[in-house]
Amino acid sequence: MARKPRLHFPGAVYYVTLHGNGNQPVFLDATDYSRLLLLIQEGIEKFGHKVHAYCLLPNSLQLVIEVADVPLSRIMQQLGFRYTRWFNDWHNQVGHLFQGRYKAILINPEDYLLALVREVHLAPIRTGLASAPMNYLWSSHLAYCGREKVLWLSTERTYLQIEETGIRALMKFHAYVNEGSAEEAKVNFSRGSEYDPRILGDEEFVRGVMKLSRQKYQPRISPEKVLRIVLERYKLTEAELAAPGKNRLNAEARAYLAWLYLETGCDTMTALGKRLGREVSSLSSAVRRLQLKAKKDEKVVEKYQKLLNRVRR
Repeated sequence: MARKPRLHFPGAVYYVTLHGNGNQPVFLDATDYSRLLLLIQEGIEKFGHKVHAYCLLPNSLQLVIEVADVPLSRIMQQLGFRYTRWFNDWHNQVGHLFQGRYKAILINPEDYLLALVREVHLAPIRTGLASAPMNYLWSSHLAYCGREKVLWLSTERTYLQIEETGIRALMKFHAYVNEGSAEEAKVNFSRGSEYDPRILGDEEFVRGVMKLSRQKYQPRISPEKVLRIVLERYKLTEAELAAPGKNRLNAEARAYLAWLYLETGCDTMTALGKRLGREVSSLSSAVRRLQLKAKKDEKVVEKYQKLLNRVRR
């Protein structure tokens, strides 16, 4: 299934993550961290966006970015390209530094900005790199708490949700983040909503985002619905579908189910594999075989299209 297009409109706020290729380190010393922060500042000066929070970890980085007219893709492409070029020159290395494309979830800032900034600042604690947010040098937490100045960091919108000003806002924010370290995150910011995996917000917010982005809103399809339709078509139970063995009918049903998962994006192949007790590679191979067969057999295409039409009703 083709990737869904990036979402963009002036004022959109994103939680952005970028990981090292093969989980390799992307920061080896303080010079690396400082260079990346300098490049973020230069990007802000060039493109006019805002950065509400950041955290640089040894093998990844997290940013909370509010864009203006320039889309996030251009901002991140330039940042990744410039840092990779500098890192390779500085450390006498070659090749890709980052793992594919960055990941971005567009959030409803009114509901999630404050909590997201907290989770970004808690990343070093969650990963065992520091015992407290204030002890980690390479996040925006110190700036939020008045311990250092980062002139390009935008803190005003986050502080507005604290409902305090001056030193009281700093103290309340620091306490709020520390409280979060003693509990699990209440929101998974790495995944979108049930309405669209690219967006974190309620359905009304998602509809608004799609309108501003000039894209058509299509409610997200439930994996339960996809599974039910395939089971009904093949007159199987879920237990029968997941049963071990090489039953031809069951194997065909699993192949169509996996193909529908890929086409609709209702869930990941990993999730389907766990549910059916199958390796992701096995499911992917079954889909490829079915797709190749579809090029020669119109009945395969017809059956698949009927299933897809029922799923999308």
